Amino acid sequence: MGNMSRCMRPSGPATLIAVAALLAVIGFAALVASSVALAVPLPDYNEPNDSFETGTALESGVTGYGAVTSQGDKDYFYLDVPGSGAVSVKFVPGVPGRLCDLFFQAQGSTAKSPLTWAKLFDDEGGFRSVGSPGPGRFFAVVALGGAEVSTGAYTITVTYTGGGSGGSGAFPDVPAGSAFYPAITYLAEQEVVSGYKDGRFGPLDLVKRQQFAKMIVRACGYPVTISDECRFVDVQTSYPGFYLDPNDVLYPDHYIAVAARHKITVGKTDYTFDPYGSITMAQVVTMVVRAGEDLGVYDSPPRSYIPPFGDFGDPHYSYAREGAAHGLFIGYPGPWDWYSPATRGQCAFFLWKLMLALAGA
Repeated sequence: MGNMSRCMRPSGPATLIAVAALLAVIGFAALVASSVALAVPLPDYNEPNDSFETGTALESGVTGYGAVTSQGDKDYFYLDVPGSGAVSVKFVPGVPGRLCDLFFQAQGSTAKSPLTWAKLFDDEGGFRSVGSPGPGRFFAVVALGGAEVSTGAYTITVTYTGGGSGGSGAFPDVPAGSAFYPAITYLAEQEVVSGYKDGRFGPLDLVKRQQFAKMIVRACGYPVTISDECRFVDVQTSYPGFYLDPNDVLYPDHYIAVAARHKITVGKTDYTFDPYGSITMAQVVTMVVRAGEDLGVYDSPPRSYIPPFGDFGDPHYSYAREGAAHGLFIGYPGPWDWYSPATRGQCAFFLWKLMLALAGA
């Protein structure tokens, strides 16, 4: 035993060099093994989410994550959008080269349509985007792009900002049985209109032209994005730091741009809109009928049709006559002052009748 102990005891510099070399080899092998282990993609715990039908549900404002772990892999996420409020998307790729495409399936439809929303990209390849697609299901689809497969996680945050009064439609100044109660309640439930911070709706308050442009675009369910540019020079342009409504970064210019593109409004002139002017009842009816024409629920009545009101002058009388032929004024309680400023209650009534027509009611 004594001899064996002497043989195993380090006896000089050569032995120390040999031990150091052995330790270096062991360390290198461990490093290689670790690298190999890291190169193997970790499980993507969202799987299976590789199709629209098997997508992973998101919660509004709650960040989801995933990883593209194989060639050809795509991750599908969705958020159900109950109304016509704004939807914002924040995508952080984690690894350069990740792609994120946006789609929308309108309520009552099976088609998944791509959304060509403007994306504000950052230096890392992520982006922010905002739009208002209407009620339905919003999808974000993450793919590999030209990057390498890795376990680096990306994040996706989709936030829906509702515009209604919490869906109840119950305003203290709009009691059941009041003239515009059905219309205001319906529009609030559909998140087309909302009340004031104190809970009131203000049915007798007057409506500015830019406010009604937003109301009718939301009522029609037209998509609105930051890429919708307004041609009217007297409309405020919304951009970071200069939002007229911080809770709706699309207001007012993007809504007005969409209304003009669908020829719902032609403005006061080719390049002015008069956004802060009060909208009149005649203008409200004209815009509602133009929207109905654009969406295929209104058309010109027979020449023999006589509406329940007299001729009050073109161009608005012709549109009002067409609307009357399609039931736009059935149940309207008045007043009939065509060229007086319209109230929030009146605007709600005519938008309600348009939405009922769009719903086939």
